[in-house]
Amino acid sequence: MPGTEPFWGEIHTHTALSDGNGSPEDNFEIAKSHLDFWAMADHAYDKIVFDLDYRERKPDHEILHEEWGRIQNLCREYEKPGAFVPFLAYEWTNFRFGHHNVYYLDYDQPLRMPATLPELYDALRDVEALAIPHHTAYPVGVCGKNWDYHDDDLSPFVEIYSLHGSSEEPGKIDPILTYGSWMGPGATGGSVQEGLARGYRLGIMASSDSHGDHPGAYDNGLIAAYADNLSRASLWEAMKSRRIYGVTGDRITLDFSINGRPMGSALPFADKREINASVVAWDKIDRIDIIKNNKIIHSFAEPTGNAAPQDKLRFRFMLEWGWDNKDDREWDGALKLTGGRILRAAPCFRGSVAHRAGRGITAISDSECTWKSMTEKVKSPMYFRRFADAITFEVECRRDDGLDFALACGGIERKVTVAPEEILAGAAVNYLEDIPSVDNGSYWRSMESRAKFKIHQGWLTDQLTVDVGIEDDAGEPGPQDDFYYVRVIQRNRQRAWSSPIWVERKP
Repeated sequence: MPGTEPFWGEIHTHTALSDGNGSPEDNFEIAKSHLDFWAMADHAYDKIVFDLDYRERKPDHEILHEEWGRIQNLCREYEKPGAFVPFLAYEWTNFRFGHHNVYYLDYDQPLRMPATLPELYDALRDVEALAIPHHTAYPVGVCGKNWDYHDDDLSPFVEIYSLHGSSEEPGKIDPILTYGSWMGPGATGGSVQEGLARGYRLGIMASSDSHGDHPGAYDNGLIAAYADNLSRASLWEAMKSRRIYGVTGDRITLDFSINGRPMGSALPFADKREINASVVAWDKIDRIDIIKNNKIIHSFAEPTGNAAPQDKLRFRFMLEWGWDNKDDREWDGALKLTGGRILRAAPCFRGSVAHRAGRGITAISDSECTWKSMTEKVKSPMYFRRFADAITFEVECRRDDGLDFALACGGIERKVTVAPEEILAGAAVNYLEDIPSVDNGSYWRSMESRAKFKIHQGWLTDQLTVDVGIEDDAGEPGPQDDFYYVRVIQRNRQRAWSSPIWVERKP
């Protein structure tokens, strides 16, 4: 496996050039602030394929053809190998064949908009290009994926999760559904598992399909790539080789191999299959599923026993803030360690480009992390979780060290010092203003601010690190090659899916 840590990306963002939000420049700035690689995949206009030119709705919405040179130049300007890599992309939207994003290795490629998916494949066949299907589990013929038309070489992977939900299978956790949309709900015929059952070699990734959110917004999906280095060529090779996987939000580390070969591999027939999966999660693991030919053959539930006492603790936790229904809020935050080190800090921000632009982690060192954020006003009856931003931290410190939190918004600041063992014992919510002990059940009406922050329960990194090893026999030969993949489900419902590994059927 090239490298022990994956690179993190998001390759399905829409901007105000089509039906997303924010300028391309602001989207590029936000993406480079917290992602390793990114693709802006706005809808491309063509009267035959996609007859909605967004200029008909808003004069300042210019569709992609007239902006293609601008997008190419932005890719060239923002590419910094080793720091940030953009890919040139657009969305080919077809009602009958399903939605596909076209990605190019090179920045000098043109838009190609033939009418049908077979024609798109033909147009891309001699180009370093990919055509990746997404939200596949919508009804076939109504924006779902029609698996009768598929090319493994040009479509070597699939987007399993986005803000639309999960296309893994027709039901189960977060099934595909757009609330109030003409596309939803999902149906049988186009799911990822149905494509795999047909014998297609589909890698698995996730991204946001973001319209109202910023690039890489938390909860909407990310792609992880095991590439040799952070360069366009190396990432491209990893994607074509299917050394990629998808997560819903938390940057779960997932490694998976069979007989020593990494995810995405195709192995010759073997009677014995040594299956190994390694996971480092960000919240307590609910279970790890080993799936063979769309059936769970092993499910591992993480034990809940206490870890051995240690003087030096290494643990992970989430800090989340927001939830004020009085106003949008500008926040300043800081975490300082009186001892120990901050090992990792990953922003888990939500919200639009306007709310995210110019904000994020502003400085980080071993002992301190500072950030700026803008949370949205809570609007009932929508999900309250959307109206909060967060950062996940991994720290290393002694038991008697303290973690100093300082958060401020609306002219109010709250500082708390928390011992590591308090974080490991359970979650705590802190209101920014002082809340007296009163018997008045409607006291909330007089509160100046309902803003608050939550220090989620933390877990020792050792408790979040799981290695699973099982052996599987070939069994009776089936009509297709055997395929295996791994699914991780955390207690907070965040998930990860590996790309499959294929083992040829018995001759």
